[in-house]
Amino acid sequence: MFALKLINITKRFPGVIANDHISLEIYPGEIFTILGENGAGKTTLMNIIFGIYTPDEGEIYVYGKKVFFKSPKDAYKYGIAMVSQTPKLIKSMSVLENIILGLKEAGIILPIKKIRKKVEEIIERYGLHINLDAKVWQLSASEQKRVEILKALIRGARILILDEPTTSLSPIEKRRLFEFMRRMKEEGNTILFITHKLSEALEVSDRIAVLRKGKLVGVVNKDEATPDMLTMMMFGKRIAGFNGKEETERKETVLIIKDLFVKNDMGEIALKGISLEVKAGEILGIAGVAGNGQKELIEVLMGIRRAEKGEILFRINGKVEEITNLKPKKRLSLGFGIIPEDRIKHGIAPDLSVAENLIIRYYDRRPFSNWILLNRDYIMEWAKRMIEKYKIATPSPEKTAKFLSGGNIQRIIIARELDSFRRFIIAAYPTFGLDVESTRFVRNKLLEQRNKGAAIILISEDLDEILELSDRIAVIYEGEIKGIFDAKEVDVEEIAKLMIGGAN
Repeated sequence: MFALKLINITKRFPGVIANDHISLEIYPGEIFTILGENGAGKTTLMNIIFGIYTPDEGEIYVYGKKVFFKSPKDAYKYGIAMVSQTPKLIKSMSVLENIILGLKEAGIILPIKKIRKKVEEIIERYGLHINLDAKVWQLSASEQKRVEILKALIRGARILILDEPTTSLSPIEKRRLFEFMRRMKEEGNTILFITHKLSEALEVSDRIAVLRKGKLVGVVNKDEATPDMLTMMMFGKRIAGFNGKEETERKETVLIIKDLFVKNDMGEIALKGISLEVKAGEILGIAGVAGNGQKELIEVLMGIRRAEKGEILFRINGKVEEITNLKPKKRLSLGFGIIPEDRIKHGIAPDLSVAENLIIRYYDRRPFSNWILLNRDYIMEWAKRMIEKYKIATPSPEKTAKFLSGGNIQRIIIARELDSFRRFIIAAYPTFGLDVESTRFVRNKLLEQRNKGAAIILISEDLDEILELSDRIAVIYEGEIKGIFDAKEVDVEEIAKLMIGGAN
């Protein structure tokens, strides 16, 4: 008997068929991976399985029984849980309250101590460390993903959907997650694993399904699959490789951080006297597990969080000047490029169109406007060029941005921030949720900026990405810099150990 059987699942949205007659048979006791480029229909299909969307056509069977889900509550009844790519949490509530919400055993009188103990055991077991009393709005995007993982684990689902779950994990935590997935499989449960990383799919899967433009291209056994085969299935062509780093001359220092102290949203000191320098023509990678001060570092560099103590200095017209608490718009005028951690909150205006989001930096300049009225004809033509160049999957430049997939929203931000040269770039999790081709494109764009002389701070939990792109690597743990290393001489095990608080 199949754990899950899909027959001709079809879902249409205005201007696009997200899922086009997809049929799959998924067994108990297997890790089944879904691959596909951004906009291929992966998340839509998972949302149908989990009851967020209802299909326009097709049938779903769970352990041989035909089902019709009106909501995720119905899916939970059949043992299906989902860890979404974009966390769906109540931000005004605490981590523990979000985990408890909707839990069957909670009942009318909440056994808080019992549930808390169970959650703490799961946290300890899988290394998903988080402050259970923190409010969700105080968490970084990757920490919120961790809450979703905990919600799924405590419900003990027989069919667990994991949509890009490794993005928020260190190498050690990722290994623990894979061990957990294998234990689930050995116990006869089913994992639906969505990832854009071919290496992860080939490491942990039993079978791999590939979607392209809403259609199922095929299903292959892991033992028969190769990276070239999967990329051909995903894109219908071979993908040019990552260009790799060239040796560049690191020129004058562009940005200096001196003894910086910054508070988090709870009023606690999150950055504890960090000092860093970034030179022109250099990428400085910040490696660390989420919740160790990255969010505060990103926001203080963007100008949306105040520094309590210390200085941020920037080279302006050959002279180093203090910009510690300078406003964001002024920083942009100095040549800052910003790829924020939270693409929805800080990266776009969700209710504006794709075109309007693409010109947010430029709306008050010619030829986009005459300082009074927008030049809409020019904006539309320019937006169409950017959409084509950056392969933003949207039916129209006038499509409201919030209705695009997370990966395509990220493409809007990348197009806006990296299409022109920037003197200094904050790149926070720039390839989060992107497919193989998009990841390669973004990484090459960052290197292109570096090679032109930009100074770049790259913040990522993907250690492979840090190692591939960085010239130097700084490890952050509990708001302190634990070490700075030349990327050519770095010991990967030492970096991984420092990321979780090990001694240098």
